[in-house]
Amino acid sequence: MSKRDHILAVAESLFNQFGYTAVGVDKIRDEAAVSKTSMYRHFGAKSALIEAVLQARHTRFEQGLQQAIDAHQDKDAQLTALLDWHLAWFKQDDFKGCMFMHAIGEFKSSTDSQVTAIAKAHKRKIRNMIEGIVGSEDVDTVMTLLEGLIVRAEFGELPSRASCLKILQPLSSA
Repeated sequence: MSKRDHILAVAESLFNQFGYTAVGVDKIRDEAAVSKTSMYRHFGAKSALIEAVLQARHTRFEQGLQQAIDAHQDKDAQLTALLDWHLAWFKQDDFKGCMFMHAIGEFKSSTDSQVTAIAKAHKRKIRNMIEGIVGSEDVDTVMTLLEGLIVRAEFGELPSRASCLKILQPLSSA
């Protein structure tokens, strides 16, 4: 792993666990065991590091989700794969919610519009991916379900898979 990728991985873990504004550059530097000079050579500023973390996270998220969907041909199986992928994500030890939602929450009133732009672009790309499965009429229903599940997962209050499938089932037969 390159030094840049190592710094990104450490920063992502810390931002995911503690939030963007709560984690300073010194904490990332210490955890990554790199010099401040090395951090600034690779990223220039904390905002650029946050942007890079979100871009890397988006790429992995989108690729993993697309791979799960592409493994199936029919709409019903794709919707089930979409749900199952999210449910598996919620069970991961490092699940602390959606880093993109958190970025919008922490930076919505900030002058750093690039961070919120990246977060919003991520949500649009995921929405477009879902629209490819269910069409424009039902995409907001699926997005609302998934976004709600993400928040509920943060609180440890997930509904059953079966109850989620009941919501998605009429969409797959439409």
